[in-house]
Amino acid sequence: MKKNLVGVTAALILSSITPAFAGTITTPPASVGTATQVTVPSTVLNAQFVDEMGMSQSLAAYKGKTVLVVPLLTLCGDTCPFTSANMMQIQQKLSEDKASNVVVVGVTVDPYRDNSARTTAYLKLIGANFDIWTPVGATSKPSFTKAQLAAKDPVGSGDINPNLLAYEKFFGWTAQVVPQGNPPATDWMTPFKPLTYDINHSDGFWIIDPTQKVRFLSGTQPAFTGKLSHVLATFMGSKSNIYKDPVYKGGWTSAQVLQALSFVDQVKY
Repeated sequence: MKKNLVGVTAALILSSITPAFAGTITTPPASVGTATQVTVPSTVLNAQFVDEMGMSQSLAAYKGKTVLVVPLLTLCGDTCPFTSANMMQIQQKLSEDKASNVVVVGVTVDPYRDNSARTTAYLKLIGANFDIWTPVGATSKPSFTKAQLAAKDPVGSGDINPNLLAYEKFFGWTAQVVPQGNPPATDWMTPFKPLTYDINHSDGFWIIDPTQKVRFLSGTQPAFTGKLSHVLATFMGSKSNIYKDPVYKGGWTSAQVLQALSFVDQVKY
């Protein structure tokens, strides 16, 4: 995968504020993200998805809860495994705190490949305890024309789904079909075929409060330390699955997301 693109909507940035917060609960530094208050429109709330169990999902169903939304894909060869590992750390801490009011959701930006069978296999592979949503409805097939492949920085077409597009437009996510490297990576999931395309995409996290307003957003990459799935580490070409030094130094950590969730909920996690 090439260097990820970061997309943050102007509307969210322009509406950023500094809400009051009590006690020792503080907002994360500006290097992590931006505090804001933007109402999620009905087109986004009602966009239809299914989780890894094939169950219908939408943000509208989670009114009254705080939702952490993170873009990812299961065949990402660089940032997403670290994103997923950070999310696992976050969910583990929330579970320990019995914070049932917080929902952790990964939303795939590669709906053409990430069906429920694949997302189930991915979550089982990494031992995850959060959900991955895939948009409902037809998704266009990723492809490249000769002209696209001949460009200096080739970008293909496809992998477009109307429900996911609602998220991308509102949250400011970018997702582009790009060629695989040469030689191409091999799928981590049986039958282990060579991959035919990759996705350049936005990183970061978005927090929606119980009134369904975006209260905090980040467009940075995950700064992970810890132990990763050996299979995913191998998939990325890493020699070890133990990361003692921060990956993508300066990006968001699980502790910073928990700090942001504490800031939004005014409850210490």
